[in-house]
Amino acid sequence: MRTLVGAERMAVTEGWAPGDRLHLFNVGPRTAGVELTFCAEGRPPLGPYRTVVPAQRHRALSLEELAGPAVLSPAIAYAVVIVADVDVLVDLTRDTHEASRRPAA
Repeated sequence: MRTLVGAERMAVTEGWAPGDRLHLFNVGPRTAGVELTFCAEGRPPLGPYRTVVPAQRHRALSLEELAGPAVLSPAIAYAVVIVADVDVLVDLTRDTHEASRRPAA
């Protein structure tokens, strides 16, 4: 996976539902307000979903936690646009059990 460092606006294009977790790290002294918008080919954007990451804290989220499990069909690729009001670090991790259930390309 990829870690995006210290930005207020970024995109992750390697998402795959289900099983991904988006990790938001706020290493600064102020609470971060974060908006996440999910995009998948042939579907309207989902969101923005809003969350807060307290100062010097971490929050792990999945698309299923934000929008419910039925929002994207299983095994669908997506991108997420992240907009924060302070610099945050973003990391996308994948559940290897879920990854093994994906269809072959």
